[in-house]
Amino acid sequence: MSEEGLLDVGKIVDTIARERAPYVDEKAEKPKKEKRIQGKALNFNDPAPSALPQNGILLLDDIARQVRRFLVADSTSIDAIALWIVFAHFAEKASICPNLCFNSATKACGKSTALDITSRLVPRAIPTSNISPAALYRTIEAFTPTLVIDEADAMFRNNEDLRTILNSGFSKLAAYVIRTVGEDFEARTFNVFCPKAIALIGNLPDTLASRSIIVKMRRRKPDEEIQRLRSDIDQGFQDLKARVIRFALDYGDTILSIDPEIPSALSDRQADCWRELLRIADCVGGDWQNRARVAALELCSKEDDSGDFSIRLLADIRRIFAEEPERLKWPSQALVDTLNAIEESPWSSFTRGKGITANRLARMLTKFDIHPETRKEEGRTFKGYLANSFTDTFSRYLSNNRNSVTFDGNELSENDLQGYDSVTVTDAKRNLPEYERKGA
Repeated sequence: MSEEGLLDVGKIVDTIARERAPYVDEKAEKPKKEKRIQGKALNFNDPAPSALPQNGILLLDDIARQVRRFLVADSTSIDAIALWIVFAHFAEKASICPNLCFNSATKACGKSTALDITSRLVPRAIPTSNISPAALYRTIEAFTPTLVIDEADAMFRNNEDLRTILNSGFSKLAAYVIRTVGEDFEARTFNVFCPKAIALIGNLPDTLASRSIIVKMRRRKPDEEIQRLRSDIDQGFQDLKARVIRFALDYGDTILSIDPEIPSALSDRQADCWRELLRIADCVGGDWQNRARVAALELCSKEDDSGDFSIRLLADIRRIFAEEPERLKWPSQALVDTLNAIEESPWSSFTRGKGITANRLARMLTKFDIHPETRKEEGRTFKGYLANSFTDTFSRYLSNNRNSVTFDGNELSENDLQGYDSVTVTDAKRNLPEYERKGA
């Protein structure tokens, strides 16, 4: 056969093959590529438990020392933080899970630093300053993390659902939200029980505050020296965290079996919050049994259950009196007008922006047993207050008897955490309240 004949046969074979091939629509939709999930997966950088058994007293002392390195706070606040950090490691087994709250009247008081310290020592920490209710309960259900929530004043401002979910996470029996899921809208429960550390300017919503151990932060003075918390180096946190993990594994069940003695001065809700921390103190023994109860009484005495800024009110009134020491009598309206004129204080925002009223002032001062008196002066009658009627209250609630904890030097490092040797926190460095030094 000629060359041309061979080419013709080849063309015929190609034509037949194309005709018999399955039809392919070139415009048809190509298989979709798997969609890439946005964001990044949660990653918990928790160390392995320490290989060595832990002495509880030395461990708590070292946690307190580590907190003091970077944070200005009184000794009772630091003790509470140390106890709560340990509690977070076995909180999922507890029946109650109190929040740890850092709040202050203004910015730059160390709240974010306190949160950062806490987040480095608690298990499965998830720092956030913005989370939706759906993300909150799904994250807790999936990971049982420790939530570390900053800027909570902005988060709670207009989000009732978020507050409700956090409230329900206090008691394990009630720590569930119910949602419908799937095409059939099946009702499912989501667990919201986990430790939560919160920081904000101002006060927590009342219902959440009553479920929290509240550490009131204050701005550091120039002479109060601390070390700078670094994000680029560890500064001893990982080793200390590994020791806490080991201690919780060894003693968690024992701690939860303890029924501690609760100070009678605590309310029922305060007792619920502090019971878990007092269990830890009673388990480790030593001076931590007393330190924990002193911390409970001190911090609870600072709480303002009504959410009405009572301590702030006393402080502002004392300031007003100090500016006019010759004035011994204050009509209610004059005191109210002066309070509302303090720009950095909250009083002008009361009553929907109209300011605090004389009636509201009277109600707030009643809890301190201070009442307006009807007085007659220069032919006219008015209700008001005598400046000297505040003297006892000022001395009890505003006395400067809690010194900030600072170091004699600023040279402490992670090597100063003696873990397995003798670690002593002296009275001088702890700045113990006078009644604790006397053994009260």
